[in-house]
Amino acid sequence: MVDQVFAAVDRWVQRIDRQRSVLPLFAALGALLLLQMWPAAWNGNEEAYFQLGYRTFAPESFPQFHAAFDTAYARVVPMYLLGAAVHLLGYDGAHQVARILMAILYAAGLAYFFSALRFSVWDALLVVVAFILAGERLMGGEWLFRGVESRTMAYGLLFFGFGFALRRRWIAATITGAAATYMHFLVGGFWTAMILVQQWLETRQRRELGRVLAVYVILTLPLAWLIVRDQVIGATPAHGLAEQIYAARAAWHVAPFRSRGALWNWMPGIVSTVALLLVLGAAGRHHRSDDRAGRLVRRTALLGLAYLLVALVAAFADRHTQILAKFYVFRPSTLTLFLSITTIVALLSEWLVNSAAAVESLVVFALVVSVSWQTLRMQVDRSREAVSALPQRGELVAAIESHTAPGDVVLIEPVREFDVNYISLHRQIPRPTLVTRKFVPSNWADVLRWHSYLEIRKAVFANGCPARTPIPIRWLVTLQAESAARLASCGPPVWRKANVALIPVRAH
Repeated sequence: MVDQVFAAVDRWVQRIDRQRSVLPLFAALGALLLLQMWPAAWNGNEEAYFQLGYRTFAPESFPQFHAAFDTAYARVVPMYLLGAAVHLLGYDGAHQVARILMAILYAAGLAYFFSALRFSVWDALLVVVAFILAGERLMGGEWLFRGVESRTMAYGLLFFGFGFALRRRWIAATITGAAATYMHFLVGGFWTAMILVQQWLETRQRRELGRVLAVYVILTLPLAWLIVRDQVIGATPAHGLAEQIYAARAAWHVAPFRSRGALWNWMPGIVSTVALLLVLGAAGRHHRSDDRAGRLVRRTALLGLAYLLVALVAAFADRHTQILAKFYVFRPSTLTLFLSITTIVALLSEWLVNSAAAVESLVVFALVVSVSWQTLRMQVDRSREAVSALPQRGELVAAIESHTAPGDVVLIEPVREFDVNYISLHRQIPRPTLVTRKFVPSNWADVLRWHSYLEIRKAVFANGCPARTPIPIRWLVTLQAESAARLASCGPPVWRKANVALIPVRAH
């Protein structure tokens, strides 16, 4: 009986392994990615992007001094899409639908990409599972499958772009790259350039490359104008200071040489990048000469790995000025890792035959089951944490609605500011909350304004309420037991439960 069960599992696994067309790839990847991205809880980036998106769609709904603000227009298309979803479905509904649609977009793009490589279902699942287990990045705090924002929309489209490139459909690949650039100009621009480099290496036809490049430039010209208006025409005299502030806030993304401790944290990714570069370079000697699609992916991965090492050198040279911080030069790290793993799996599939390939499929099946269970458990734990992290949340929001007037600025104590359970207060409190460290804008004038708000908030919660503030702060929310006593000069709490209190600011 037991042997019959094992034999049935083996036959089922082998039958799936023979499926290499788009539809079974899409079904398998969709199931895995829906589980990975199931909307159990928000992440901090989503809190920022969905609020900024709704502000783009309905600016009249946002009062002055709302914590989510950014007058840059480079991401107007994805922001408008997210804002429209919030308008139609509310924040939670939009988040749930966007997560599901993002998983579907990823699954469709990946299926089209993997089918061009003639990957089996288990090959494709192995790439995704290995990528997740590797942390989804080499360096710079990047990821693919952890939420919805403008760059994930760009990545979803880019997988289609690479699928077109593998089929030598260069115009289609470029148009898709242009669409990805509108979603996120750094992500879309970099990887479209990579596709164009691959076209040149594959065809060596200057006229054809020039035609494709012209298509891309024409399609993205309006976006280029918006970026120039934001970053060049709209530059402030204190532009350099804004760059330093921005780099300090996003140091884990952009500044490996900010301190010895920071560099130490980056070292595993740096070592992995060097190792992958050596492995892929050496392994290419054993690749089939007629596998054009595999060679293209391997070349792109090698170029990405080499680029990351060049970016490290540039970041070291720029460590004092941080001019490069705004370009997020390590952002290609995540897709470079994905393409590197894809190349390794392609080589393994090529080398393993007959019984060895059957064993590989069974091992991948076990890995997929294990990772799926871990993912499900993580989603359940995140849901529970969201409920228990701040049990007074509902009563706090009700107290604010009861005691404050629309438009009153309610300043929240800076506690665990990158914890999504506290970031969400800025969405759930129906009053302007002025600032949070998580919601950093990208327009340089806005960066300076954001920093000045942080300084005001820091002074209030450290020293109490001064006689006058540049911002008409009317209420304070404290999140630590000792804070209310320290802020006695502001006024007595009108509502309090456990460590949380709502304090009015006396008029001076």
